[in-house]
Amino acid sequence: MDQTNERSNTTEDERGEPEWRIKQREFEQRKARVKLDLKTCTICGAENAKLCKGCGSVAYCSTACQRVDWRERGHRKACNKIRDERAAEAARAEAPPSPPRAVFYGPAPRSHADEVRARIAAEHEIARALREANPEPEQVNGRYGSRSCCSRQICQQCAAKFRGKPCPLCRTPASQTYAEELARIQRHVDNDVPEAMAQLATLHSGGRLGLVKSGQKAKALLKRAVALGFVPAMAQLAILYRDGDGIKPDRRKAKRLFRAAADRG
Repeated sequence: MDQTNERSNTTEDERGEPEWRIKQREFEQRKARVKLDLKTCTICGAENAKLCKGCGSVAYCSTACQRVDWRERGHRKACNKIRDERAAEAARAEAPPSPPRAVFYGPAPRSHADEVRARIAAEHEIARALREANPEPEQVNGRYGSRSCCSRQICQQCAAKFRGKPCPLCRTPASQTYAEELARIQRHVDNDVPEAMAQLATLHSGGRLGLVKSGQKAKALLKRAVALGFVPAMAQLAILYRDGDGIKPDRRKAKRLFRAAADRG
């Protein structure tokens, strides 16, 4: 403790004055050095030089040094630029302030926005009434199937149209064997594509494409798809729990999955 106090007292004694006084003295020293630099010639460094009358940023000891700086070093353009900037700044400072904007009292001009909104609302109402009076017929090809090549959805009618042909979405040639078809689906399953998981689960639960019917494998795949947030897999797994096709039926889990799928549309 005694050594610490001695150090702090020594530091204060060495300063001898507050911090703002030290900074003030350093500023005055820098200012004196700048004045001293302006008293020396820019070209030859001689003492007692005179400042340039145009800009005051350089000093010369003689006319010869001034000519060297003006002709060879291009101080003429710099000097003219500095003078123009100072003149413009002085003009802006002396310019009178702009008059205040006039204030108008009274109702604001009409923009007809209310009329446009009313017209658009009326058009929407007419279109809604027409849709209710003439409902669109239900599409026959409303069911969708997933492609094994790209795991994207197309309707059953298009799937039948392009059976045996390259995929209309990714242009991949059609698979020739069951093994090639399963390899394509498995590749997407390994890449965590939920559509491919649901498709492979359907094949396992139905025993298609040469697979052995297995409800447990279908259940595992559908659980992975549900964990990834795939809503159709929720309904598919709920049906599997409800019917107990190859697994132990569990109506409580089926109800919970049906409700989760319904909440997500």
